[in-house]
Amino acid sequence: MRLSQKAGMVASALTLTTGLATSTAVAAPSAASAATRPSIASVSFSGSGGSGVASPTITLTGSGFGAAPPPSTPDNVTSCGTYTNNGFVFGNQFHFLDDNNFEAGASNPDGSANCIGIIPLSWNDSQVVLRFGNAYGTFAHWYLSNGDGYAISAKDGLFGGTVSGLN
Repeated sequence: MRLSQKAGMVASALTLTTGLATSTAVAAPSAASAATRPSIASVSFSGSGGSGVASPTITLTGSGFGAAPPPSTPDNVTSCGTYTNNGFVFGNQFHFLDDNNFEAGASNPDGSANCIGIIPLSWNDSQVVLRFGNAYGTFAHWYLSNGDGYAISAKDGLFGGTVSGLN
């Protein structure tokens, strides 16, 4: 993900988490874009947090996700190493950002990608369930902890907040 994309995603997520997205200063989307853009109503985390544990499960609820994940490519060979079962990268259509500690699921047109892939466990129009690939937790603070800030994007739907619910 390019720096400008990351900055835009973080700024948008911060706006959402501070409640400014409902302000009259934010332009309303056109009817056409509102009809096609997914809406993420909530994100929940389950499983263990911290280092040395498997990826938690992340559940997005909302609407307009479609019947299947966006197109992807395997993320087993990365600039950080070679992994088995490291999930997939989805261009800029499905990705996760944790407090600048790690990113997952994004790739660029030049072929560069995040070192951590995303594994969609289930996907339908109103709910997406995912885990991170096996690179999760392999480097310093490449893991989630309660209290971490995050942003997630799924097919241009964006949501941000603070991680909670982990053991």
